[in-house]
Amino acid sequence: MKPDFPYPYYFYGSKDSLDADVLIEISKDMMPAEQEDRKRLIKSIEQEYDLSWNANLIVVENGIITDTIYPKTWIDSLNNSLYSTYDNHKDKQVFPLPINRMVPRNKLLAIYKTVRTILSMLSRTHYRSTVKPILNGIHPFNLKIDAWRKIDLTTIDNFNQDNTSDVDAWKIIAFYLGQNISLIKYNLEIYTKIDLYVNHPLLKSFIYREEITQKDKQYLSQLIVYYLDEIVIPFGEYHFDKNIMICNDEKIDMTLRNIELEILEFNYWEHFKIAKDLSMILPLGHEKRVRLDDEMEKLITRINKIKNEIK
Repeated sequence: MKPDFPYPYYFYGSKDSLDADVLIEISKDMMPAEQEDRKRLIKSIEQEYDLSWNANLIVVENGIITDTIYPKTWIDSLNNSLYSTYDNHKDKQVFPLPINRMVPRNKLLAIYKTVRTILSMLSRTHYRSTVKPILNGIHPFNLKIDAWRKIDLTTIDNFNQDNTSDVDAWKIIAFYLGQNISLIKYNLEIYTKIDLYVNHPLLKSFIYREEITQKDKQYLSQLIVYYLDEIVIPFGEYHFDKNIMICNDEKIDMTLRNIELEILEFNYWEHFKIAKDLSMILPLGHEKRVRLDDEMEKLITRINKIKNEIK
């Protein structure tokens, strides 16, 4: 980082993480209204000050995070993650913790993100024909649940994801499951690897990227069945009122700034950061760069299609 960095910034997340996850605080007036402009802003800040962080922008008001690059999908968990893990990085912190409390979680949103994210990890396996039809768009949530019931993780050897290694895909599935089970069943919020391991010790191989055995896969498959039968289905009746997904007294707005669009845009941004890193070490035309460019093109095509459908 270059000297004279003008914004307060805060490290958060697991203490033993290999990456530096950082939230950069800006004023409410400085936060662009459009999501694309927000992504351009963080990119320009990273380039201008030579940042090597996994950075995100936040606005803080009245002791809580009130805005970020993806406010509708990440703001509650982002606020609580910073509040819970700020002290994990005391040796690196330059600025005091800017928030003073946790905020209530939207548990319906947490369930939706878990179900959809894990299905997306399976989109290039032999379960592609099961997953793809209900991955994008607004469908009855029960269709996603039905698709989950057809998944047997013991049959998966690799995920064939261009931007996510197999070991990371297993970690994502395990982390989302363990984190969501703890949140919904025990009202316990988990934001670090060690906390997930303490509460779900049988997920250790996945969390710490160790060798994954068939026995590990069997346990994870059993955990999916448990998650559906004991967490997702008992949570309540899922239904739509126009473009609003509702369960109990919680709602998700699936319109212009909808969850699917924000998840796709978040995935595009993650692809972009990987592409930026690869451009520093691989020549133009390298196989990995070409595959990643193709994947980004597919994402942007889907993003633009959704935006046009909603106009």
